Amino acid sequence: MSNYYYNSVKDKTWSLKNIEERKVNKLVQDLQISDFLARIICSRGIDIDKVEGFLRPSLRENLPSPFSITDMSIAVDRIYEAFRSKEKIAIFGDYDVDGATSSAVLFKSFKQFGIEPIIYIPDRQKEGYGPNKKAFQYLKDQGVKLVITVDCGITAFNELTFAKNINLDVIVVDHHMPEAKLPEAIAVVNPNRIDDPTGLGMLAAVGVSFMLIGALKSKLISIGFIKEKDSPNLSSILDLVALGTICDVVPLIGPNRAFVRHGLKIMSKRKNTGINALFQVSDIEDFPNVFHAGFILGPRINAGGRVGEPDLGAKLLTTDNEQYAKEISIHLNLLNEERKKLESEVLVEAIKMADNYSKNDILILHGHNWHSGVIGIVASRIVDQFNKPAIIISENGNESKGSGRSVSGIDIGVMITAAKQSGILVNGGGHPMACGLTIKKEKINDLRIFLNNKINNQAKTIKKEYFVDMAVSVSGAIPSLIKQLSLIEPFGAGNPEPKFIIKDANLYNVKIVGEKHIKCSISDTSNHRLDAIAFRSVGTALGKSLLNKYQAHVIGRLKISEWNGRESLQMLIEDVIEL
Repeated sequence: MSNYYYNSVKDKTWSLKNIEERKVNKLVQDLQISDFLARIICSRGIDIDKVEGFLRPSLRENLPSPFSITDMSIAVDRIYEAFRSKEKIAIFGDYDVDGATSSAVLFKSFKQFGIEPIIYIPDRQKEGYGPNKKAFQYLKDQGVKLVITVDCGITAFNELTFAKNINLDVIVVDHHMPEAKLPEAIAVVNPNRIDDPTGLGMLAAVGVSFMLIGALKSKLISIGFIKEKDSPNLSSILDLVALGTICDVVPLIGPNRAFVRHGLKIMSKRKNTGINALFQVSDIEDFPNVFHAGFILGPRINAGGRVGEPDLGAKLLTTDNEQYAKEISIHLNLLNEERKKLESEVLVEAIKMADNYSKNDILILHGHNWHSGVIGIVASRIVDQFNKPAIIISENGNESKGSGRSVSGIDIGVMITAAKQSGILVNGGGHPMACGLTIKKEKINDLRIFLNNKINNQAKTIKKEYFVDMAVSVSGAIPSLIKQLSLIEPFGAGNPEPKFIIKDANLYNVKIVGEKHIKCSISDTSNHRLDAIAFRSVGTALGKSLLNKYQAHVIGRLKISEWNGRESLQMLIEDVIEL
């Protein structure tokens, strides 16, 4: 069989990655690692001289001086002035995990500097995304002199001009794609600015916030405002940085890889009262990993903002009161269950609509009074099912809210910025993999035409080829082998979890479990057996194929499961190539 597999039931072309044997042999000899692990590393496309840094990522080696970020010195000087003059400071955060963790990083660090700011998180239902004039006026009336926006603000032109006019100073700390023109602010700290030299555009807002605290700490120590021993321990907040980085689905490369690798270790110590409470309510006892952060902790922190209590996440991550943290965690857990119900209702309607636009390169789906708190999650589900970018829009009143997710290689943030500049959107912004927008109902179809025209050629290229790291046999898929993959964690965008193909697999004991999943057993010519499951596959092309085919090439990830002290492997099926 050739290296290329056509006929994927998900309409994908799969290819085994080309690996140079010379590189494999060199890694085995130089790093004393297994041939298996060396092949997986080579499939990442990492230069040989950078493999050591990849396996042992260091923040010191991956981060430049924080002062190299454009406007950082200006921002730090203004914050110092606020500290010195004992001005009232507000942190204005977005309502998602990146916003909550960014707010917490600043809040907890400022407290160690002897300053206690207030945190303001807007209600997405009532206030929409980012800064708004009413909120700024409220903060001004409360005596606030300086506002620091985190994970928002880069496109808030009118709002920041308003703040300037009422003598409210604003520092923007963001990572979303800016326009050529920047909003009026004291400083705009965003490594995605076209005039920023650092190459740190992959950072989530929480990463930029961490850099701000690093710069501020350096400044305050150098001028004698604080002593080194009394300053914040930056490593102690890496759990927050890791959590926000993972949940914002930014590439886990360079500094982000280091943030997450070290941050998960800090998280395992459970020193953050709020995170520990979430672990307890979620029954997580294992060493935390990317899955725990992204799919268990993250949705619960987000749940408050999705259903009308936007500041709960920030309150949880900043409190030191164990009882209060427990109460918030229990409440967020209940809100998350409510969120799941809302999500399911919207998803059913969105899938029905998606069938009408199946030939589009990007799916723009909309419905009356779809709950705006779940449209981002629904967009992710649509992307997973249809393998193309998706924007889900909640029609509600004069202006509709939308949230989008993308696929690797298609920068949805740039496209949304272009749509705003073209006058189609009231507001909008984002980064390569996600976006948010505000649009008038009558402009929705204009947006559909604009974006599909914009990515038509790009999408055709992107859909061409998907990669499998390695072909394995059922007998060769053993727990001890897969355990080695921990050395190249964390997995995520930019460093995906390895995918394997089992050729000529026999499928048997195929059955539906729950309402959405399909479970089966796999064997091959070795006559060994491997359990497998395809999550949320019922009613999809993948699910239909599994229920009707007895032989196929099976593609998926391999996971270790434990039962009664015995370890075994399970394949998480992502696609099949019919024979």
